[in-house]
Order: sequence, then C-alpha cells, then structure tokens
Amino acid sequence: MKIKLGKKNCLYPMPAVLVGVKIAGRPNFITIAHVGIMDLSTISISVKKEHYSRVGIEKAGVFSVNIPSEELVKEVDFCGMVSGERTDKSTMFDVVDGDATGAPLISRCPLSMECRVLDMLTFSDHDVFIGGIVETYCDEGVLAEGEVDVSKLRPLLFFMDSRGYYGVGGRIADAWSVGEELIGGEGG
Repeated sequence: MKIKLGKKNCLYPMPAVLVGVKIAGRPNFITIAHVGIMDLSTISISVKKEHYSRVGIEKAGVFSVNIPSEELVKEVDFCGMVSGERTDKSTMFDVVDGDATGAPLISRCPLSMECRVLDMLTFSDHDVFIGGIVETYCDEGVLAEGEVDVSKLRPLLFFMDSRGYYGVGGRIADAWSVGEELIGGEGG
C-alpha cells in the first residue's frame, strides 16, 4: 500500500553541480542540486534569491555548470555552505575562463558547460535561470567511444530526504532497446 506524503517533490537524486559566475571580476562557485534539462542544448538552474551568485548570474548573463566527481564531495558541500560574498571559494580550485563566454570553469571537474542566460523565471524565493549551452568541456578520461561514460564521470548525486550525497550504480539496460519485447510488433 502506498502512503500519502503530501505535496512533496521526490525527483531526487539530482546531480550536485558547481555553478560558476564572475562577480566584480572574481570567480565564484555555488553548489546547486536543482538543475534540469530543458532540451538537448538548454538547461535550468534554480537559485535562491538571497544567494550572492544569483545577482552575479543575472548581471553577467552567463554561467558555468561544472559536474564534480565523487572525489570533490567536501568541496561541493563547502561551496553550498558558505557565501561567496564573504569567502573566496575560487581559491579551492584551478579556475580557467571558458572560451565562449568567459564564465569560470573548474579544471578538476571532469565535465563543464558554459551557458548563456536565455530567460529567467521568478518564484517567491527562487529564480530559475534558463541557460543555453554554448560549449561543453570534458576530460578525455571520462569518454568511451567519443561519448561521456557516466561510470567514468562518477557524478556526485544529492538526495534531499536523507540530505546525503551518493554515487551512480552500474548500467542496467540499453535505452530504446530493452522495451522492444513489450512492443509486440507494433513499432514506435
């Protein structure tokens, strides 16, 4: 039997990412777990209104999304606990500017995306930035046959209910294939 939980968002786990933006010429990073895929070249990030980075993203019109591996769990947690207004979080990382937008990228993150703000949705305590991906950077070591291999990427996942970080398990099946036997000859 299912138990009612009330109005509760249970789309976790989500990747914990480090969003980068320059504020007054200095790189800043914030941990965000409310990220989404809008389409194949557009993403969304949800940032609380009071966060220092929110104003920087709105003003700069660009940001980066850096996907840390499991090894960066302490740094990811730290970047979500302290404000860039009082702490220079960029000193924790080897930071490079993205070629397309100049948004700060973290070299130790195996995958980084430069984004340009396309739109902003305003909610009572958060703003959601819709970003168009203009360039993606990936360490060669996380590629398999030219594509990102999630088992090599080892992204850090966040689960709200337990307030914990998790890793990714192994591959279960091939998409657009495993369900073929259920089609029964009907085709897509």
